Amino acid sequence: MKLPAWIHLVLIGVLVTVFTPTLRAQTSPVIKAIEIEHIGPPAASDALIRASIRARPGETYNRTSVDDDVRSLYGTGYFYNIRVDEVPVEDGMKLVFRVQGKPTLTQIQFRGNTKYSNKKLLKKVTSKVGEPLDERKLFNDTQEILKLYQKAGYQRTQVKYVPIIDANLGRGTVTFEITEAPKVKIDDVQFIGAQAFSQRKLRGVIKTRRHWMFSWLTGSGKLKDDVFAEDRQRLTEFYRDAGYIDFEIRDIQFEQVDPKWMVIKFFVNEGTQYRVGSVEFTGNKLFPADEITTRMYTREKQKVTRGPSMGPGAIFTPKGLARDREGVQDFYGARGYIDATVSPQLMPNTAQGTMDVNYRVNEGQKSYIEKIEIRGNTKTRDKVIRRELAVNPGEVFDMVRVKLSTNRLYGLNYFSKVDASPEPTDVPDRKNLVIGVEEKSTGDVRVGAGFSSLDELTGFLELSQGNYDLFKPPYFLGTGGGQKVRLRLAIGTQRRDFQLTFIEPWFLGRKLALATDLFYRELLYYSDIYDVVQGGARITLTRTLWNDFWRGTLGYALENIGIVDMPPVLTVPGPDGEPIEVDPVPPEIRAEEGYSLASKLISAITFDNRNSVLLPNRGQQTTLRGEIAGGPLGGDTDFYKLELETSHYFRGFFPGHVIELMGRIGVVDNHGFDTHVRLFDRFFLGGLYTLRGYEFRSVGPYDSTGDEPIGGRTFWFGSVEYSVPIIERLRLAAFYDIGNVYPESYSFETAGSDYGAYTDNWGIGVRLNIPGMGPLRLDYAIPITHDPFVDGEGRFQFSVGYTRDY
Repeated sequence: MKLPAWIHLVLIGVLVTVFTPTLRAQTSPVIKAIEIEHIGPPAASDALIRASIRARPGETYNRTSVDDDVRSLYGTGYFYNIRVDEVPVEDGMKLVFRVQGKPTLTQIQFRGNTKYSNKKLLKKVTSKVGEPLDERKLFNDTQEILKLYQKAGYQRTQVKYVPIIDANLGRGTVTFEITEAPKVKIDDVQFIGAQAFSQRKLRGVIKTRRHWMFSWLTGSGKLKDDVFAEDRQRLTEFYRDAGYIDFEIRDIQFEQVDPKWMVIKFFVNEGTQYRVGSVEFTGNKLFPADEITTRMYTREKQKVTRGPSMGPGAIFTPKGLARDREGVQDFYGARGYIDATVSPQLMPNTAQGTMDVNYRVNEGQKSYIEKIEIRGNTKTRDKVIRRELAVNPGEVFDMVRVKLSTNRLYGLNYFSKVDASPEPTDVPDRKNLVIGVEEKSTGDVRVGAGFSSLDELTGFLELSQGNYDLFKPPYFLGTGGGQKVRLRLAIGTQRRDFQLTFIEPWFLGRKLALATDLFYRELLYYSDIYDVVQGGARITLTRTLWNDFWRGTLGYALENIGIVDMPPVLTVPGPDGEPIEVDPVPPEIRAEEGYSLASKLISAITFDNRNSVLLPNRGQQTTLRGEIAGGPLGGDTDFYKLELETSHYFRGFFPGHVIELMGRIGVVDNHGFDTHVRLFDRFFLGGLYTLRGYEFRSVGPYDSTGDEPIGGRTFWFGSVEYSVPIIERLRLAAFYDIGNVYPESYSFETAGSDYGAYTDNWGIGVRLNIPGMGPLRLDYAIPITHDPFVDGEGRFQFSVGYTRDY
């Protein structure tokens, strides 16, 4: 008999009501007891284990909660293995935590290694006998052993660890099983399907290189998994930056041409090179598209260009799109529309190879700065931060100038983090600018040593504080005032130095740098028959001129300079037996003996637009210096000196190559009633920093005996250097130097003298930047044309760590 539908519904409801408690009881039993069972020696007390878990007797059992308890116990670091058994009991369940402590590692073995000894491999292993066996550390150890093999060229080597555990004794051993593969060198790297770029160009994009004659030095010619993984991304980015948006690497094959050599083949699909089709704007109600594109600025590295970097017809690149989007954002941000959003919408046309770009703009509301708050500056004074800001309260909230302000604050090197963000106020179009900073250590202590072919061995101690406060007690220890102080001591076989420098970058509240120096030097390398001693003080004012590329300096210096420690005049018997005086020092040098006080005004103007301080490849640094001493300034010397120095940098013929062109010219002359220019005010050439094929100060006029250089009043010097990268931090250079020194002011005349119109040399060098030590510079130069006072032999010039100015 067929029952009515409503009877079915009633029966279902009754069944659900009756059996639901029973089902709930079956699926969620109550925990009646928790037991802990140790396998092997206990690694932790029961109390610690119970404190690390959340399960408690009387609570409802929850599988997820128990899994969390297991993870918590593993997190204590005491256990090697944990298992939880669920034992049914009357009216519930008993949980048994079976825990095995980490066994003590009693032995480490290696199997299969023939290329490296056990002792060598053990140095790569961080797991130690006597410590708990940690499988995470063992995995890292296998990776370190694998890196050792791969670095040497054994790329297919496999390493795994096999632990053997005695749970009852709580001890374990581990064996690293190594399957060594033969050393394989890269014979060639090929790009199959590449048409847009040459094979040589593409090989230069990636860091995995072919083996060549200097691979023993550069480490190239080996397949390194981590570098090769990055090479795939480098190759893809290179193509996309050239407009090939659809570029893909279809396959990579490693073809072993023989047991020791292989060829790597990239099978690529270049796709179409896209160019920009149309550029449109939507949502821009306040500013027409023409105004945005003609008044926006885009930035590429350190170059700023007006207008978009990708107009119609230009090659389309993701980086160009990002620059243009940022340019549009900055256009609005500079006008106070800090909430404006810019979203590019791309519409590719594969048939025509174009990419149409539509910038969807949400302009938002114009904002003004209500007030500026500084937060997080626990040491640095507010005024030190505020004076670097390019915006003020009441002005339009210019986000471009806000970015400039944060860059300036980062440039101070006082803070590890700088944030600038708007904060709403009660007035809708008014926002507070909040500058948040995190202080970092600005004091520095350096102890080191250096060696050069000029100074020989020198040790130094330097104490510096980049955020000094002279007026904050206790004096000489205060920080936060934005001043700089440095104390440097150097003692070596050929020199002794003391220098104390203080700089106030905002003198009288203006961006005018006041620098004061106290110094004392003993220089023993100038000559074999005399030493030079310098002591004095200098004060200068420096500021930027027309823009940040120009800098001007004006100052005063008082220096006491001495030529001392000459051999004494000897008294010897003459031909007739009468004593006569014999001077071992040439008369031109003896006349310079003693101290002279120089009171002088100093000035300089510098133009510097180099794109890097450490390794520029674009721009120049040109400096014109002037000095005038004596006259109304007092002192023992009356002279003036002019010197022009310039260095220009260019990219070489291939990536990473750098060309440096350098030139210097100068003149010194007396004024007033003085007709003499002292020896230490004259010009000399030769040595590590000028004509590298000659000894220090050996080029130019000599005394009447031809043994001792006496310098000149006019000089010029030029140099060209071409450097190429070998590996990171290492460069090779070839150079040519030329110049000369003349005895008279404003005269390049050499007629009637014993030296020629110029002196030159050529050579090769190594440039190595050593972290923690500074630059190493080694040059070997060979003279070409030189005067008879110097030899024509090749010469090494070397310096590391400690360097000095010209």
